[in-house]
Formats: sequence, C-alpha cells, structure tokens
Amino acid sequence: MATVVFQNVAHEHIRKAFLNVLHQYDSLNDYKLILKQRKVKGTTMQAQPVINLTKLLGGPDRYKIKLAKYVRDSNSLLVSELPEDVLCGWFAHELGHVVDYAPHSTFGMIKYGIKYLVSKSFRKEVEHRADEIAIEAGFHEEILATKRYVFSHDLIDDTYKDQMRKYYMSIEDVEMCINKKMPLQPTP
Repeated sequence: MATVVFQNVAHEHIRKAFLNVLHQYDSLNDYKLILKQRKVKGTTMQAQPVINLTKLLGGPDRYKIKLAKYVRDSNSLLVSELPEDVLCGWFAHELGHVVDYAPHSTFGMIKYGIKYLVSKSFRKEVEHRADEIAIEAGFHEEILATKRYVFSHDLIDDTYKDQMRKYYMSIEDVEMCINKKMPLQPTP
C-alpha cells in the first residue's frame, strides 16, 4: 500500500475512510500520499502532485490531497461529520485524479495544470475522468452518494451545485455508467 501521511487530520472517521478507499487503488502503491486538513479555497477537497523541479522529466512520486474542515461555502457542515459513503465517494474522486496524474512527468503536470485552469472543456474532461476512474475502481455507489448529498443538501451553496453541474458527471450519467448504457465520455 502507498505511504500515507496525515497532517492535521484529527478525526479517525476521516483517516479510516481515506485508507479504505486507497486500498482499492493498487496502482498508487508506489507513491507517497499526504492528506492534509486545512483551509482550501473554492472547494472541499483538492488533489495535487507535489512538484519537484529537479525531476522535470520524471514524474512526481508524492501527491497531496488538501481537505477542508467544512464542506465548501459552509460554516456548519463539517467534513468529519459527512456520512461514510459520501466521504468515501469524495476520496474516491480525488484519488481518481491522482491515478490520472501518475503517468505524467513533472513538466507534463505543469502543462496539465495550466490547461486545467484555462480550458473549461479540459477541466470538464478531467473531472469526468476522475469520476470514471473511481467508478472503475468500484466506487459507483459512493460517487452517487456524494453527488446526491451535494445536490440535495440545503446548506450547500447553489454556486457549488452549479459548478458541479457544469464540470462533473451528473447523477444520471453515473447511473448510466453503472448500467453500462453509455460510454464514459463527457457530453460537450
């Protein structure tokens, strides 16, 4: 299993959920993963490579997953109090990003990050791919639970829900993927 470092993650519920999800991602066994709970601007969780400029042609061997204390735009929805399936779905999506990042060199990841920031269609493609990877790893029910939670919770801001609708797979798309009724590709 990958080397995991928890930073500022006090709740056992979070640690256990993360490790349970990571257990399904054998391709990440050779990496160091840092789960750091801290204030995260504009989101609830964010996976990123730890860039080492001395290894421009080699790929990153460490990734950090930033984890907010509260669900985005909320001062009352603690991540540590999320239902287990919702938390696992969120982690499955973030680890899907890490799987997607892993084949890229450091230089490739820099280009990838810039493209993510400037291209809305690339961003949508990347977010769909993270969900696809999570679904293929066996987390379809957890991905659905997370989406249902976000879209149905009254304390989650509509701006966040709109961002989810714009860039991420819909509940219907995830259900169709589970039933293998459609290819795992974002709609334009």
